[in-house]
Amino acid sequence: MNEVVQAQPADWAAFREIRLTALADSPDAFGSTLRDEERNTEAEWREKLTTSVVFLGSRNGKVQAIASAFPVDGDEAELIRIWAHPDARGTGLAARTVQAVLDWAKDKRRVTLWVGEQNPSAERFYEKLGFRRTGRTGPLPRDESIMEAEMAYQNGGEQTS
Repeated sequence: MNEVVQAQPADWAAFREIRLTALADSPDAFGSTLRDEERNTEAEWREKLTTSVVFLGSRNGKVQAIASAFPVDGDEAELIRIWAHPDARGTGLAARTVQAVLDWAKDKRRVTLWVGEQNPSAERFYEKLGFRRTGRTGPLPRDESIMEAEMAYQNGGEQTS
């Protein structure tokens, strides 16, 4: 059974575990590195859960997906930290976890994310959820050899490209 919950500071250990697993599995998909985040203290993990919204997706009681967001520019939010364990891919858990973020951001005009241009499966996943490329591209800040494309989800209106 799939379940998605919003993580609270008390959930810092589960958040840490899924985040480090994601960074180990897909190091080129994120703006931070496993090495950097392994150094975070308990207080820093708890703080991340107060400065951004984090949803954890569980399958049969085990956390296997994550999606986060933070508000930007007043009426926008940026979707970050999206990942699903390989065992959970294709089960709908990742989509439910991202949908929880979109539900959280329903009062925002637009939700954006950045996807690696060399990750067409991730881009297809986001397209199925209603995201469209905006035309903006740029390098991943920590590794300029990895190009990313911005995608956006418009709340309450037509999707833009």
